[in-house]
Amino acid sequence: MSGASDPVLVDRIDEELMLITLNRPDRLNAINDAFIQGMHAALDQVVAAPDVRAVVLTGTGRGFCAGADLKENVDLTQQRSAELYRGQQRLADMSVRLHELPVPVVAAVPGPAVGGGFALAAACDLRVASTQAFFAAANVRIGVSGGEMGLSWMLPQALGRARATELLLTGRRLDAGEAYDWGFVNRLVEPGQGTVVDAAIELARTVAANPAFGVALTKEMLRSTGTAASLREAVLLENRTQVLAVFAGDIDRATVGFGDRDRPGA
Repeated sequence: MSGASDPVLVDRIDEELMLITLNRPDRLNAINDAFIQGMHAALDQVVAAPDVRAVVLTGTGRGFCAGADLKENVDLTQQRSAELYRGQQRLADMSVRLHELPVPVVAAVPGPAVGGGFALAAACDLRVASTQAFFAAANVRIGVSGGEMGLSWMLPQALGRARATELLLTGRRLDAGEAYDWGFVNRLVEPGQGTVVDAAIELARTVAANPAFGVALTKEMLRSTGTAASLREAVLLENRTQVLAVFAGDIDRATVGFGDRDRPGA
């Protein structure tokens, strides 16, 4: 059970939806050791809950996640290479695990998503953002690689290589409107139109209304075909997925449902 002061909160919205909230609002939900531990624990809860059909990930306050909390960082150059590498792995595994969850994840981005926060948003399947939000891979501006927590793989997948290269090499801000135009953000929420969490929950419910096995296979297929060497290789994966899905039994129930709706008076 999450406590109000925990750096990552986990709540059940209902029987099918889970809400993960990054909860360090005084630091724009910046990442520290406790945050990393809390995030891994939250992902463990998702995996251990077979009835969860979709997850919403958001941040408390006016930000989504400001990346690493530089005020808490020790002198990294004083750490042993093996120690530093283990810490980097633990950090990066947050986005890898988020990306590989068997259920879809919708990011609700109320404000800045910078560095590791950008990576966490990119690791989600869908993104809803406030028009006041922005994204930035600012690492290159402080002398380290812009490719952290999977951004060098996820951004070219989402935006194309040219746009991803621009963002990683310049570290510039990608405002929510531009992110929407580029196809990175699925929905924008204007001030006064409700919260990004409400909009993300609505989108998550739309996904969760579909048969769970088909949704899980679709997410898995998108991961696999995204790096397929050819159209033929992608189609081979799709064909096997479709045959596997048929034997789950959901197609029979869905067909009956469509038939009921098509009948006069239904």
